[in-house]
Amino acid sequence: MKTRAFIGGLMATTLGVASAIGQTAPGITDWGGGFKTGVDPILNTAAKSGNGQDPTTLAAAQTPMQQKCAGLAAYAAARTSATTSRERFARIPDAPTQVLKAEVVPAGGGLPEICRVSGVVAPSINFELSLPTSGWNGKFMHYGCGGACGVVYRPQLEEPLARGYAVIASDMGHAGAPNSSAYRWANLQAIIDFGYRATHVVTLAGKEIVDEFYGQVPAKSYYMGCSTGGVQGVIEAQRYPYDFDGILVGAPAYSSGPSYLEWNARANLDTNGDPILTPDKLPMIRKAVLADCDKLDGLADGLIQNPLACKWDPAKIQCAPGADTAACLTAAQVAVIRKIYTGPTDSRGHSLSYGPAGMSRGSEWGWTSGFIVPKSNPSQWLANPDSSYGDGVYPQVGANAAHVYDYDKDPQRGDIYFGGAILGWMRYAGNPDLRRFRDNGGKMIMYHGWDDNEVSPGASVDYDQLATATMGGEAATQKFFRLFMMPGMGHCRRGPGGDAVDYITYLENWVEKGQAPDQVIIHHLAKEQNYLGLPRPRYPLAAGAFDKTRPAYPFPDVAVYSGKGDPNQASSWKKAPRAAGAGS
Repeated sequence: MKTRAFIGGLMATTLGVASAIGQTAPGITDWGGGFKTGVDPILNTAAKSGNGQDPTTLAAAQTPMQQKCAGLAAYAAARTSATTSRERFARIPDAPTQVLKAEVVPAGGGLPEICRVSGVVAPSINFELSLPTSGWNGKFMHYGCGGACGVVYRPQLEEPLARGYAVIASDMGHAGAPNSSAYRWANLQAIIDFGYRATHVVTLAGKEIVDEFYGQVPAKSYYMGCSTGGVQGVIEAQRYPYDFDGILVGAPAYSSGPSYLEWNARANLDTNGDPILTPDKLPMIRKAVLADCDKLDGLADGLIQNPLACKWDPAKIQCAPGADTAACLTAAQVAVIRKIYTGPTDSRGHSLSYGPAGMSRGSEWGWTSGFIVPKSNPSQWLANPDSSYGDGVYPQVGANAAHVYDYDKDPQRGDIYFGGAILGWMRYAGNPDLRRFRDNGGKMIMYHGWDDNEVSPGASVDYDQLATATMGGEAATQKFFRLFMMPGMGHCRRGPGGDAVDYITYLENWVEKGQAPDQVIIHHLAKEQNYLGLPRPRYPLAAGAFDKTRPAYPFPDVAVYSGKGDPNQASSWKKAPRAAGAGS
């Protein structure tokens, strides 16, 4: 194992930055959910501590690791004199880095005391790296972002941090609200960083700082993220296969097809722009779907284990001509549901997406949050003009935003959220050639909820099948890459099927012990997480934190009830024989 002597670890006292220890600087933005995010501004250090204590006396009371953290802070403050480590970070190949701040954060809430390092990778990628001052497990974790990023999601780091990881996250190269794409305006560097570069260079910087702080490089390096974070992980495996030993990818938000979300929203609008199908009919629709398909797994429990095997047609509950009641669907409403199940197509009916393109049967519980909405509450997917379509460089002006997406012509220009026809390659994550990642010993777990209402679950199914065909078949591919499709789970989390899985342990066991995950156990939490997935579960889950468990098997296998035992216990389920139609 590579080791290094820590240089300058005791320099804080001479540079007058010991006052920073334990202090919290202003400038952190509260993004809701009870947490604050953002990279703290650089400290204005002084020769005296915040309580008037001489910094030399304060340093003497610090542990060696606290002194090392103060040393990192010193590198940030050394504006007029170079230090060996300051130059070291600035000279990281492909990732010149500046440490802006380092502070000790006391232990609490089940988390260890950490040295929190804030910095920038040139030109403008802000990051935070949390380094346990004791109990470091020798490993490194990069946690991915969400949406358009723009902030550092600090609370998401708690799960690996509680396990002793050194954990890093970034804003992916720009500051802004996670639901805004305004950063793209004529900003090619921001598009490059968000598209593919930020994850790689921040990982390089993080590993270098870890080496400087602990005197050794990480024994193993991992990545985990969902949605945008899922895209980050797949791109890492495809373009930077030597960065991580293990990668966890959730619901990667790529290649769902042109304006996938807009398609779902516009499918429900009549010629006057009014909704055709109203939210009050969704429970009735889902009940009809379950009546047809719920027992395909051997148990009527409100979940469809394999939606691909469900062929329910909404015409089964169509009203008599001229009628419209709460217990049936009009012909127009039947057409809406068919469009949502099918996904984006052109006027000839040709799919514009990859794989099974639409929403899954059984996912109707989640349609109200995006596209089946009351007239008084327009869909959020039609309210953001810069996410509709474009060339990937400029957000759309008002005149273009009012233009209805043309599914015959506009797909040629692409969807701006995915980079468009001009710049889409920067964020393209559909390359199935994973030979370098495989040959370097990398392992990847991908998961996706069948009831995802933001990213088509069929996109992950399609990638798995494409990678399987490219990498030599199912047996060969599952030696290093496995997809788990989660019944009844929404986008990254939540839903009637459960969403809490100890992914880190499964990935560690595969990478470090050679134990490939033949199944993962899904827990349905007694108290559902909020949309952001907070608070993060800590594993093993406490007694009473969940009310049922289920196994999920590597796709295309699915679980069926064994016919014996408590159906709320994973042990009562088994893998369906392939002959039973469990595959795709």
